[in-house]
Amino acid sequence: MSTPDGLHRRRAIALAAAIAAVIGCWILGNPRSSGPDEPSHMVASAGLVRGDFDGDPLAGNAAVRVFDVPGMVGAPDPGCWALDPLAPVGCAVVPGLDEQTAPRASTSSNYAPWAYVLPGSASFVPWGAGYAYLARAASAVVPAVLFAVAIARLRRRGRAPAVAALLGATPIVWFTFGTVNPSAMAIGGGLALTAGLLDDEEITDRWLAVAGWAAVLLARRDGPLWATAIVVTVCALRGARPAELFARLGRAQRIVALAVVPLPVVSVLERGDSGLNAALALAPAGLIAVEGVVRLWDRQPTGQHRAAVAIATGLLSAVGLTVLLSLRPGGLDTDVMQLVIGSTGEHLRQIVGVLGWLDAPVPTFATFLFWAAIGGLAAVAVLERPRSALVGVLAVIGIVVAAWVLELGQGADYGRYWQGRYSMPIAIGLPLLFAWRPAGRHLVDRLAVHVAVVAWVILNAGFIAAQRRWAVGIGGTWYPWRWDTWGSPIDPWLLVVAHLVATAWLTLTVLREPSQQAG
Repeated sequence: MSTPDGLHRRRAIALAAAIAAVIGCWILGNPRSSGPDEPSHMVASAGLVRGDFDGDPLAGNAAVRVFDVPGMVGAPDPGCWALDPLAPVGCAVVPGLDEQTAPRASTSSNYAPWAYVLPGSASFVPWGAGYAYLARAASAVVPAVLFAVAIARLRRRGRAPAVAALLGATPIVWFTFGTVNPSAMAIGGGLALTAGLLDDEEITDRWLAVAGWAAVLLARRDGPLWATAIVVTVCALRGARPAELFARLGRAQRIVALAVVPLPVVSVLERGDSGLNAALALAPAGLIAVEGVVRLWDRQPTGQHRAAVAIATGLLSAVGLTVLLSLRPGGLDTDVMQLVIGSTGEHLRQIVGVLGWLDAPVPTFATFLFWAAIGGLAAVAVLERPRSALVGVLAVIGIVVAAWVLELGQGADYGRYWQGRYSMPIAIGLPLLFAWRPAGRHLVDRLAVHVAVVAWVILNAGFIAAQRRWAVGIGGTWYPWRWDTWGSPIDPWLLVVAHLVATAWLTLTVLREPSQQAG
């Protein structure tokens, strides 16, 4: 008879293999350069590992930098189809993909370097035809490991938390895992940080939380904000103060968690950022403010006194945001503000998936299914644990408001800078917030199979829609046998079959009984 530890190990391996299979489908199924700004990220990463951090400025456009990298890096140019959902990707001319050094332009030299090292290393491999896929696989290593460990740890608590995390991993998550983009590390880190903090009884969970904290904090310039927001959200869900969660970490874990905090500030100083972009690096200091407010709240003798603390905190926060936004280039602009707020529905849609260069939408029914499932989990939470329902709803509101603030702070005047995938480090955990319960069986556990089926349908609807868009555009046929192969390494219809099987394997693996029960 298998021991519980041996059974747990085999199931962990099966889970990791299933996750790798799903990511592999997206890596191969996404055409070269189909990730938003993916060619630019590839060029910047290849330059970084060659010791060229900034490149040379392009004459007449200081935002564009030129790097001397192998010619295969950043190819092909997606200009004939990117942003045009009706244009199949077969129009792109794929060059020789050689390894000879050539100048390549990038707008991503101002990104933090941490998520670039692994995909950049792939550019040393003399394999022009396979470079893009190898770079994607290297980029996916960190987020895939964080995601797999988070799911495995959640699964030990029961079906519901792990299945909720699968629901949160919408098509935009897997698509991002299948491209070269720093957002992938931030998203994987977001789930790891959430899962690790929710259940930190074992050392593995605490290290998972620290790894997730570092991944979110370091991947993007908005990472410190999302890392801080996740910690505050989990504190609210558990009824704990930030200092209490920090005290539960071991000494080595506390050192690592604190050591990475200054690194975004160093990046800000190196880039010369100002205004909101510079302030984002200081977001973890907000945990000190939250700690102080909660302590002050706890000391109040009456409800009226606590209401006064809440009102004062809200007013001070509003004043701080107003001052911060007034520093944006051009100051506050009410017309742009209306554009941004009017784009809220699109932001929420993009959390489920508008893939590619915002030109490959997930079917509307899949978006509806996702938010309907969220609503169902919220309704069950109201009955079983109102705190989970309240925290989840506040998290949704917080994501929307953060999108407004970060959009307005950029100084852009077209109201569409923000994309839903930027919110995914915290949004991937939304279903988990509604589904999380203290130890013990609950009504939400009985819904695990239904939620898992919904997650499987949404993910495959997104993948099939993406394959159709690449092959024939969104106005083309739904019959896979009539799709253009666009030079894909595997025929799209075979990838669809593989994805159906891989996602079913992943879903069934998560739904199996926990190892400690089966032992």
